Amino acid sequence: MNYLIEAQSQLTDIEPLFAQLKQTSGVVAVDTEFLREKTYNAKLCLIQLGIGEDQYCIDVLAIPDLSSIKALLMEPSVLKLFHAARQDLEVLYQTFGMLPTPIFDTQLAAAFCGSDMQIGYAALVQDITGVELPKTQSRTDWTRRPLSKEQLQYAGEDVEYLAALHCELEQRLEAQNKTAWYTEEIITYYDVDKYQIDPELAYKRLSGGNLSLKQQYLLKALAAWRESCAQARDIPRSWVVRDDKLYDLVMQRPTTEEQIRALQAFGRKSANYLVPQALEVIQSTKTGEARLWRRVEPLSKPEKAVCSKLMKEVANKSKTLSIAQALLGTRKDIEYLFRHRQSKKLLRGWRKTVIGEHLVDYLRKLPE
Repeated sequence: MNYLIEAQSQLTDIEPLFAQLKQTSGVVAVDTEFLREKTYNAKLCLIQLGIGEDQYCIDVLAIPDLSSIKALLMEPSVLKLFHAARQDLEVLYQTFGMLPTPIFDTQLAAAFCGSDMQIGYAALVQDITGVELPKTQSRTDWTRRPLSKEQLQYAGEDVEYLAALHCELEQRLEAQNKTAWYTEEIITYYDVDKYQIDPELAYKRLSGGNLSLKQQYLLKALAAWRESCAQARDIPRSWVVRDDKLYDLVMQRPTTEEQIRALQAFGRKSANYLVPQALEVIQSTKTGEARLWRRVEPLSKPEKAVCSKLMKEVANKSKTLSIAQALLGTRKDIEYLFRHRQSKKLLRGWRKTVIGEHLVDYLRKLPE
């Protein structure tokens, strides 16, 4: 059955869900529908909850006071089930200022049990339950109202099978002695820094290894300014200035408003107020002493061959353990380990014992 809770007057309908949770071992399946194409923060449109045999679609756009829903999602005694939780957690954190805990992510658990790292919900449902879910509403604009019966059914199905997936995957993790690994990995999902961006750290999502010291600090300053503008106006950062134009400003380092306008970095209307701001950032940026990005030289052919051999070791371990290869380590992880002989990812926690130490030993045995 699918229920739509859509009005403030119906908020009392949420209260019985707490009692229902107590009768279903305190487990709730959760999914969200949102829109983020035109805003900086994703706009939460719908929250789907699966409790027992029932699915509830909560129209958050029609409910002014979300405190009851927040209380349910943040209840520490209730286990929240997600598939590919990171986007949902980001949206819920932006909406409520808190992260729901504890959670179980069926995509992550499936990766520990040999599925592809990015296996989709429908594919996992079919693999475990044999049910084939339709994809007819996958491109729905969830801000539009009213929602059709077909849209509600589609949304409800996104939580309908999470409990079955959780039960099966939890058993597989236990049978394969991977519960501790999974538990260690899911804890990283609770780091709020992953779901919020400090403008002063916005430069880290960009690449600047081949820039001069002065250019690196200018890129950092412009990235911080752009992020602050996007946050203040709640628009995508690319609507302020695209990445490629940001680099144009850094490389050209214009000294007048006319020179900035000539780069066509900003829209015709927004240029009137963004051009003076950008010029002020350029003129006021001071250069530090330490490089913000390391200069990365291309690997030589022999070095690439070594990294390929390391990747083969990861692939072999992946097959032996029946675990997603990307979960163990990516090519980027391997190249970082090769270059620096250290890795926060591969040489910490469960990966250190499973694969990291083996890769380091392999590197030590290589001829100088």
